[in-house]
Amino acid sequence: MAPFDESLLSATFRLAGPALAPDLMARLREEAMALMAGREPLPDYLVDTALATGDAELIWALAGCTPTAERLPALLRLAALGYTALGPRLYRGYGHRQELRAAVLEGAKRNLDDPDWHEPDGLVEFLLNTSGVEELLPALRAPFPAVVRHALKTVGHKVDASEQLAACRAVLAHGGVAELAGLDGLHTLRPAVAELVRRAAAAPDPAAVLEGASVTEDDGTTAAPGPAPGAPAPSGAELVHQLREMTWTREGFPLDGVDWDLVLAEHRREPLPDGALLTLASHRDCPDEIVLAAYRKSPRHLPATSPLPWRLLAESDWSDSYFRFDLSRLLRRGIGEGAYPVGRVLREISPARAVLGSLPYEEAPVREELSGLVAGLGADFAAWRALYSLLPRFAGTGTELFAAAREQSAKHRGKTWPRPLAPEYPVSEPDGSRAVFLRLYDLAAEDVRLALAEHLDHRSVQHLLVHYKPSAALRDRFVARHGVSVLAGIASSWELPAETIAELLLHDDPEINAKLYIHTSLSPEQRRQILAGRRSRPDSGEGPLPLTEELFAELRNSGRRHWLLPALEAGDPRLARILLGKIKLHTLAGQLLLLVRVWERHGAQEVRALLDETEFPERRGKKHPLPAATRKVVRSALEAADGLAELRERLARARSPESQAEYLRTAAAGRPDQVTAALERLSEETGPDLPWKELTAEHHRDPLPDALLVELAKRDDLPEELRPDCQAAEVRLEHWDHAHRLTGPRPTALDLLRQYQLPAYVYGYQEWLNLAMSYGHLTLSDVLREARPARVAAAYLAHRDQEAREEEAEQLRGVRREVADLVATHLGEDPEAWTVAMRLMPEFTGTLPELLATTAAVIS
Repeated sequence: MAPFDESLLSATFRLAGPALAPDLMARLREEAMALMAGREPLPDYLVDTALATGDAELIWALAGCTPTAERLPALLRLAALGYTALGPRLYRGYGHRQELRAAVLEGAKRNLDDPDWHEPDGLVEFLLNTSGVEELLPALRAPFPAVVRHALKTVGHKVDASEQLAACRAVLAHGGVAELAGLDGLHTLRPAVAELVRRAAAAPDPAAVLEGASVTEDDGTTAAPGPAPGAPAPSGAELVHQLREMTWTREGFPLDGVDWDLVLAEHRREPLPDGALLTLASHRDCPDEIVLAAYRKSPRHLPATSPLPWRLLAESDWSDSYFRFDLSRLLRRGIGEGAYPVGRVLREISPARAVLGSLPYEEAPVREELSGLVAGLGADFAAWRALYSLLPRFAGTGTELFAAAREQSAKHRGKTWPRPLAPEYPVSEPDGSRAVFLRLYDLAAEDVRLALAEHLDHRSVQHLLVHYKPSAALRDRFVARHGVSVLAGIASSWELPAETIAELLLHDDPEINAKLYIHTSLSPEQRRQILAGRRSRPDSGEGPLPLTEELFAELRNSGRRHWLLPALEAGDPRLARILLGKIKLHTLAGQLLLLVRVWERHGAQEVRALLDETEFPERRGKKHPLPAATRKVVRSALEAADGLAELRERLARARSPESQAEYLRTAAAGRPDQVTAALERLSEETGPDLPWKELTAEHHRDPLPDALLVELAKRDDLPEELRPDCQAAEVRLEHWDHAHRLTGPRPTALDLLRQYQLPAYVYGYQEWLNLAMSYGHLTLSDVLREARPARVAAAYLAHRDQEAREEEAEQLRGVRREVADLVATHLGEDPEAWTVAMRLMPEFTGTLPELLATTAAVIS
């Protein structure tokens, strides 16, 4: 038998009503069990019926359902009954169960004397053997003292003082004074709560002490959830035991008043585990020796609240590049918090390259201190060259490095930049000695930077232009020294802003244009401009800008279609050969445009040479990349008296709306993915705009293929008069069983609903029906009257009824009336009729009205 959809079961029982519920649940027991254990909403009268009958299997099934918003009220009713067998089943599990768990513990107060709570599979044993935070937080108010104590010990540090006090009241209420006194030793109790526990245990009326108390934190505010600040630390052997067991960092571990002498002695006797060291280091009073040990064990996990002793810097070996990242983190935090004065760092910590490369240069104290040292070098390039040369191997401090650079400047007098490098593409962040040098150079006075500009190598100039945003005067100095092409170094990143690209194009420099083309994200129009040699400024020279050999080489080696297609309008024979050798031109318009532009700029002979060419880059065969029909048209024009005009006229016809429509219709005769590709090729070779007026007229003359209509509907500029036909085409294409045909009748959504059965699986039919419904091509009444089989149609209507979309409220009201009329006519309030209908439904292949009529015939 086919399985029932839960929503269908729920809708059926709701439709039958309270009067029929007992009989239906008895007759349709299997279905009732499935409904109880599911997720669908349950009417109150179904829960009432299950509880009234005392049917253990039905109640057990209900207790195991997921506590969704719809099911929670029923589960809370079960929890309030205090059934010991249901307690663990309701308490355990996933989902949002906090309210339900609290209700289970509250319900347990009804029969606390039942020993089943304490059985091995009972609720108490479950709670005593779990450490889950979500499970134990509600247990802080449990009516079982042992459970509350376990919860306080495990998760007590995560709640505020008022919650801890409520837990103590629960222990007193259900366990007495002896149980309450036993809480005094828990280290998770807040000091104020622990003091109250001691007072209450010694008082004649303990309950009065706890009930009248109002616990606040040390600062006078009510405690917030989280670690317990101010909690006393464990002492003596207990402290040592807990630290030895601490292999992972423990948040919220109490450290106020800890015996640091004991901790140090224990660590010196045998080093503490990493988790203990990091936990101890998080406290501001932690001794330097422990902080150092924690840092050396796990430098990248040192807590952000730890002390920062100077010994961390002074006693570490920063010459190993592996630890440079750790030095950077330490200096950033230490300088920001004032623990590490910048001047002392520069005077005492070495090596200089590691320190200077790790300082947070955005901090004002760092810039101020280094600016003073940089000023001592002046504008003498010899001193700066000495500093750059010393950096890689200098073992002393930063202050000593600057002094050594001044002393050795004579050896560098008159020399150029050591080991100069050319720009790199794409550009990277400067590193090593170069990065340190450029940071210091950026701190120099403007006149010093201008004086040193002529000595820098091209790589340094590029890094300054890209990463340091030099002043206009310094940028002009670079151009005066190296020529405007030096700005090509900026064109070296795919993230280059559009405004910077536009600014660089204004220079009308072939080298800059080449780097822009190869290394930045240009727009299609900018790529066409560069390949065509069009100038951005009319006063920059005569004739088209030449292309560099580098750009030709990159295009020849490229397979990127968006790089190569701009050559269509360039009119350059070399580019035309590269283009034809690398990619296929799909439209006659694109093929003719390429040849017309070559003819216009280089004459008919170059066009003839292209047609006669037998070898193109990257093409293995001898077959010409242009179709024979295109070559025939062009050769005819070459023989004509005014061949260029003739070819232009032929190009205009190829680019006409009628030709574009015919091209798309032909492409749509294939698979849908071929239609997508055809639209892309048409956009690339003739422009992004479609001739909507002509396409619409062509569609009215002879309907466009469904695949084409669906693709056209994805465009923002689709004419609204085409939209209904596009939607109908999508409904046909998305149908799981309808064979798409290019010609012949095109069924409507209602035709498809009548012709094909809905599939039995749950989600596929919903997607298609939802699509047709969203376009208004089907109504809920259509589904009720025409959809087959009945059980799938009924399940779909039940889903829509539960979702209750506001925009179809009127439809829902109408279909409910139709269903009620059909039910009243065929089933009435006869439980036997309802049972027969439910038994027939899984295998019935007709519509819902046909099912109800068949049921009436069976029982008559």
